[in-house]
Amino acid sequence: MATPPGHNEVVKLGARRLIAAGTVVVAIGVLGGAVAGWWRWDTDRRPHVGQVVADLNAAVADVVVAAGDGAAVAVSPVVESARCRLGLHRGGLFSARADLYTDTGGEDELIAAIAQRLPARYAAGLGPSIAGVRTLRGALGDGVTVSVSRVSPGWLAVVARSACSLGRAAAPSPPAGATAATTALTGLLGRLGTRPATLTDQRVSCAAGGQVDTVGAVSEPVDSAGLAGRLTGIVPAGAHRFTAGESNRVVYRAGAVSVIVAASDDGTAVTAQYTTVC
Repeated sequence: MATPPGHNEVVKLGARRLIAAGTVVVAIGVLGGAVAGWWRWDTDRRPHVGQVVADLNAAVADVVVAAGDGAAVAVSPVVESARCRLGLHRGGLFSARADLYTDTGGEDELIAAIAQRLPARYAAGLGPSIAGVRTLRGALGDGVTVSVSRVSPGWLAVVARSACSLGRAAAPSPPAGATAATTALTGLLGRLGTRPATLTDQRVSCAAGGQVDTVGAVSEPVDSAGLAGRLTGIVPAGAHRFTAGESNRVVYRAGAVSVIVAASDDGTAVTAQYTTVC
């Protein structure tokens, strides 16, 4: 029959167990701290959406300025267009957009003029002609690219895209209060027998100062047919009304102000945008 351990041996055994347990706890703490430190270091070195939003909006503003008064314009907020991976992180691909409206048939001429006027840092170039219109492509640092292409006759899309970045883009905010833009949009929609259901305000800064400011409205449900005929009186004297072909929209530019009115995609509402440029 085995002899029970003495008191001293029990104490020594307990001490060894405590030391072993303490060693494990310390090791786990050290490892956890190392992992947390590495995670912070890896997160900090990755591009963040806050860093790229300024570049995306600057690219859009530069294109709008380069377009001059040859187009009506509206800018949109930065949005996440796709998900992506940055090592162990989940990130997003972000894009900023502006829409340019010019006379049908003048799309290629406008794109060529933008390519000539953009700052040299974009290294902007024109692609092959497709249906008489070329696409402009340029690039900035940190993976930001910009393109200008035709969507449909008289309608061009300016899209600035980022590389994979961490974070979330801020949602567009409503206008801070009543402005010339909100008053104009409310009156315009009133002509169609409706009113704004939502209002948003998107601003991008221009390199030479000032801002491009687009206040956008989506109407309450309304018949959106035949906008050109129903809004014949909205274009101010001296403004340039851009031809829309068979498209159901009314677009004009009066100096620094652009106004774009179009049917929603499903035809159950009207969108209207009032933009001032820097």
